[in-house]
Amino acid sequence: MKTRSPWAENASVICLARPGGIRWAHVAPVGFSQVGQQPAGRCTTLARHRQISIGMVLDLSPLAAWPDGAQDEPGFKELVSTAYKLWWETWKLDVRFLISFRPQGGARDFDHLINLLRTSHQHAGTGKQDEQAKQWARNVCGGRDPATSDDWMACGTALMETFNTAIDVLCQTITQHQNRGFRTAWQNKVAVSEEAVVVRVAADLGMRLNEGLQGYHVSQVKRRWASYRLRRDETADDTLAAFAEQSLISRAEALPCSYLDVLSELKVLGTPKAVPALRLAHAGPSVSLG
Repeated sequence: MKTRSPWAENASVICLARPGGIRWAHVAPVGFSQVGQQPAGRCTTLARHRQISIGMVLDLSPLAAWPDGAQDEPGFKELVSTAYKLWWETWKLDVRFLISFRPQGGARDFDHLINLLRTSHQHAGTGKQDEQAKQWARNVCGGRDPATSDDWMACGTALMETFNTAIDVLCQTITQHQNRGFRTAWQNKVAVSEEAVVVRVAADLGMRLNEGLQGYHVSQVKRRWASYRLRRDETADDTLAAFAEQSLISRAEALPCSYLDVLSELKVLGTPKAVPALRLAHAGPSVSLG
């Protein structure tokens, strides 16, 4: 007797652990029949591609709390918020890496749309985004502003159709890039701890960070790293350390003299020792030039 694959289009599964393989647990359906196709099937297919390519589990836990419809404006806003968090927060590093191989198309269309809608819903003073979001909704609703439950369900369906297309594009990107370089770059992109790097670099610089400052610098490193694509001769660790160092030094007190004076006095101008010397200058309580 054939068993139903957990990758079926309407499957609703969550990855629990990976002790020698993926474990999937079935949960109650997320009840998305009223606002388009279930996202679970495509998301689990993406998770399978990720597992095969880089041997790492994709977090699907947000699917368990997926909205159960979008019959009014608050329901649609909840759907937008949930989809945004999945795309721009939970999957941020994977999405930014994969989307860099697609200069245009379905993934970027959803990327732009979900950011536009979320910005319009969550931030004040976004006149341009507000008008673009309203125009998108009017286009979905035949030229009128959404007002009825059918209108809001149509908006939810349109958003989910765009989301499904975006997931399909990410899956296609993976299947079209099966070389070792691609897999290694992807693995390096997601297998990092920005917080650990900031703590390490701060210690190297002799800096003590309170929780607030550490959080600030971690967010700066995450922001830069999310959209950064490693060059052939770069490593993830060195690049993250450079981002952390630049952020930390940018908030340090200015030196009492120019960098050129420091390097000239130490006789390391134009040598490989120049960068370590500047690190030491910022880490020390003062710099003496004799």
